[in-house]
Amino acid sequence: MEKAKWLAMVLFTLLILDSGCKRGVESANDPLKEQAEEHYLKARRLFLACDPDKYGDAIKEYQLALNLWDEYPEALAGLAEALSMFRGYSLTEEEFGQAYQLAQRSLRLNPQLAAGYRAMADLFRHRREDDRALRQMESAIKYEPNNAENFYVKGSSLLSKDPKEAARVLIQAQKLNPDLAKIYFNLAGAAQKLGNYDEALKNLEKYKQMVPNDIGAYCSMGMIYLNKQETEMDEARRKDYENQAFELLKLTIAKSDVAKKFWQAPWVALAAKTLAKAYLEKQQYPEALTYLQKSEAVYPEDAELHYLFGLVYKKMGDKNKAREHLEKATQLAPDNSEIKSELKGL
Repeated sequence: MEKAKWLAMVLFTLLILDSGCKRGVESANDPLKEQAEEHYLKARRLFLACDPDKYGDAIKEYQLALNLWDEYPEALAGLAEALSMFRGYSLTEEEFGQAYQLAQRSLRLNPQLAAGYRAMADLFRHRREDDRALRQMESAIKYEPNNAENFYVKGSSLLSKDPKEAARVLIQAQKLNPDLAKIYFNLAGAAQKLGNYDEALKNLEKYKQMVPNDIGAYCSMGMIYLNKQETEMDEARRKDYENQAFELLKLTIAKSDVAKKFWQAPWVALAAKTLAKAYLEKQQYPEALTYLQKSEAVYPEDAELHYLFGLVYKKMGDKNKAREHLEKATQLAPDNSEIKSELKGL
């Protein structure tokens, strides 16, 4: 319901922008422009707090600015970037198209607007089109070479292909603005990929202090403790890391409120599926089912989820339910040979 309201709000803004109706601003001293700038600055403050709970409010302020002045390039770019960060990797094709139009329009109005190129890059990054994102960032950095946000997006776009270089660029962003919280979150991601788990946890602790409401920090820390457990030889420490991981992953779910904050859904699903896998491995099947059901509540159309349901029900001796879920998993991921093999085995 919350997502539907938000999407309707965005569509309304786009209708205004596409209507060709000029929103005042006949001169640099136009009162509408001054009001628009006030909303823009408020939006920027909310956005730079790096708190997912505030991105929706930032979007509203950008929209208010554009309702007053529909040819405000910085607000167009800001709205596109806020939409990208708000939806993250859950960005749909429709949402991508809307935000992309906003960023394109900002650049038509000002071809040297670094924020426009950065918004484009962040959209591509959240579609995992990292090479396209990096090309956009070349322009953004060209026009604003000392902007920490530019280096944040560039470093984030490098995370998958070159975590070492990503860390170097993110540290550059940190030097430019040590108060930009999201830098620490992705520095943790780079450290985790490089196997520097203590460094990753240190950065997440810093991020958690700055943005205490983001359940993504708890989930990420839980995943890192599981990584530490896998590399630890001492049995007592392994058990301690597992306990800390379970506590953080359960806290992720406990602190969430997906009914009101739909953007938390990916973290809830990840935490729940991770716990379900762990309980499956421990042969604690009722606990595994409990967490699979929590994941299903937020992401029912997930092939891996139904595959795990199938494995649990198979272990419990319920072949009918196992087959039902494995068939659903096959429908969602028809090219997955592992799922097909498991289904054939029934």
